[in-house]
Amino acid sequence: MVGWVRACGVLAAVIGLALASGCREARRDGKIALRLSGYAGNPAETDLMRELVDDFNASQAQISARYEPVPGQYYPKLLTMLASRTAPDVFYLDILYFQPFIAKRSILLPLDDFLATSSTKASDFIPSLIGAFSDKGKVYGIPKDFNTFGLYYNRESFDRAGLSYPSDQWDLFRFRDVAERLTRNTGPAPRHGFALTPETADRFLPVAAMFGARLYAPDGSCAIASPAGVKAMEYYASLRGSGAAIFPSEVGSSWAGDAFGREQAAMVFEGSWLTPYLAESFPRLGYGISQLPRGPAGRSNFLFTVAYVIPQSARHPEASWKLIEYLTSASAQERITFALPSRKAVSARFVSKHPQYRPILDAAAYAEPYAFGPQGNRVNDRLGLAVQEVLLGVKSPQQALAEAAAAIDRINRL
Repeated sequence: MVGWVRACGVLAAVIGLALASGCREARRDGKIALRLSGYAGNPAETDLMRELVDDFNASQAQISARYEPVPGQYYPKLLTMLASRTAPDVFYLDILYFQPFIAKRSILLPLDDFLATSSTKASDFIPSLIGAFSDKGKVYGIPKDFNTFGLYYNRESFDRAGLSYPSDQWDLFRFRDVAERLTRNTGPAPRHGFALTPETADRFLPVAAMFGARLYAPDGSCAIASPAGVKAMEYYASLRGSGAAIFPSEVGSSWAGDAFGREQAAMVFEGSWLTPYLAESFPRLGYGISQLPRGPAGRSNFLFTVAYVIPQSARHPEASWKLIEYLTSASAQERITFALPSRKAVSARFVSKHPQYRPILDAAAYAEPYAFGPQGNRVNDRLGLAVQEVLLGVKSPQQALAEAAAAIDRINRL
């Protein structure tokens, strides 16, 4: 009992210190003090955020914001801060975590009242992005930028094989045929048509949708083991079975984009995050970008996006909204170089200057949010396991998907 009481005392002291610290941080130099946080994985983004926050502070007489990027495991730290009521006033929220956060009704602040009186309007943004952060008619996040998958292809490989470049008319079967024809398994520098991403389901699921498969049935049960889902997995595995596709690790690369840059794979499905990586690491590589091929049931893609959100625990929600207004303004979005801007007009101007990004922007019209429900992260991990089991030949597509569907149903009942 003494130990328990002592532990409670220590916890109370920690919370007290946290609250006291929060109170001290409520004002800075006579101004309202705000904290903005997000993950710190991209140096170009981190540098831009520091510049934007500095510019915001210079424009404000009553508000002072501080940018606090989080290295490493961002979401565990964020959840800890939310639980202890020391969360930043504004923070990044990836679309994968939106539904899990919405399931906890006490975390996110609806932004509709702010939007109603602001020069920033929901209609300024690409509709699918605003929709991705909305629930039951309320907007909870303003998207800061976005990405979709494109088909990156090596021009020299196509020229050498005498093949025409990918076009919007390509379907999955044309894609597989070309991948096989681009594969050269012999000689001093063997090359392959395509590099798979075997540890995740994020490339397989768009292919599944192209075959007409859905992750969930209307009743909420997992439907990925449907006949369409099995056909899609058989197709996906056939890329590996034909020898046209490799795992990046087989050629000494840590990810598919690196295998593409090293010219060991002639095609990959990647977002535009690959472009700055190629410019820095493989500046002489000649490549193009096309939309993903269509399937028997049409096109599909994933919408990767992150929003600025305000927690319900924010001490200064009005000031926090002013910060979001600034960060998502047209002038701020004009400075984005590592993704596509979320504003309709700004993204259109961006693509007119950089036409190679057109396939990424066009896919936003039909792409689905990269989200898998309230248990999204666990569901995503379980689907990734099924993809690995099939690509490694451990289980058949039918068995792997049936077991994954049953496991996902159990996860979603928790």
